[in-house]
Amino acid sequence: MSPGAQRVESLDVFRGFAVASMILVNNPGSWDHVFEPLQHSAWNGCSFADVVFPFFIFILGMAMPFAFARRVQPGRARTALYTHIARRTAVLIVLGIVLNIAEAPGAPVRIPGVLQRIALVYFATSLIVLHTRPRQRIPIAVVLLVVHWALLALVPFGGVPAGAPTPEHNFGAFIDLWIFPGHLLTPLGDPEGLVGTISTVGTALLGTAAGDWIRRRQPMRSRVAGLLGGAGVSLAIGLLWAIVWPLNKPLWSGSYALFTAGLAGFAFTACYLLVDVMRIRAWGRPFVWLGANPLAIYFLSGLVGDLFEQPVLSAGAGGTMKTWVFWEVLEPRIGAALSEEWASLAFAVALVVVSLAVAGVMYRRNIRIQI
Repeated sequence: MSPGAQRVESLDVFRGFAVASMILVNNPGSWDHVFEPLQHSAWNGCSFADVVFPFFIFILGMAMPFAFARRVQPGRARTALYTHIARRTAVLIVLGIVLNIAEAPGAPVRIPGVLQRIALVYFATSLIVLHTRPRQRIPIAVVLLVVHWALLALVPFGGVPAGAPTPEHNFGAFIDLWIFPGHLLTPLGDPEGLVGTISTVGTALLGTAAGDWIRRRQPMRSRVAGLLGGAGVSLAIGLLWAIVWPLNKPLWSGSYALFTAGLAGFAFTACYLLVDVMRIRAWGRPFVWLGANPLAIYFLSGLVGDLFEQPVLSAGAGGTMKTWVFWEVLEPRIGAALSEEWASLAFAVALVVVSLAVAGVMYRRNIRIQI
């Protein structure tokens, strides 16, 4: 069996780990009590919370060579595949907006979001993969990262000369405020805005390079060495670039894209060695369940999290189920014994466990929701 035909289980494990981490980071019991690694950097910097989304984007790209190899056959029209890509993109955008509405019912609808960013990256990366050869994709990623840097660092806007981006003054926010006025996460802009999608596609393309490498006919040692070498180069260039172009998730700066892609490459290689080389798989089974329906479970967890934030009479005047669970159940037990941060983490872990359980039931019943 050729490498391209093999089932690489570590792809599902790593995808599931990324989604589980996103759920963990997005659902603390109280945003006022969160361990520092689980908080997003306010601007420049990179915490654990800042790497989980790039990990998912990287594995999204990495899976494309495998997925398209099954769908693209010589001499076969690609119309159905283009329709599938367009439909999936539209569904993800709609579901993302639904989550935004559920998060703030009655407020102006936020247009950008995590699922919307995934949708646009999936659409653009899919078309690039379908119309280029593997050796062309890293150069395209480099061009995208340089173009993104040039837009943010060199283009004047709003009557102000170009300069180092700040939360109050950056080209990405300027574009988003112009296109989506009143429909962003904050009055200053949105971390999942349009301009950042350019460099995020670069992250996905770096993932496709890793996927292409794994699919090649070559000894296992060469596959692992190539993954480690590519990850090391990406991480090193990202860190060097960060000296003058800081790591920044809200902007998805080029240094951040390269640095997090390098981390993702190292993390995936460790997963690949354990799962597909050494066959140590028991620990990863829950992540396999989640990796089989990643976006469906992410959407459901987000919807449940949003519903927990809505006021309910049983939680007291103006209270929510989330505040009741945290302050009446977890904080008196875990918070009193340890700290409010541990109680807040326990709430997030509980939601991850429930998500894994739901994913496990779906997996055993062979339910696959292809969002």
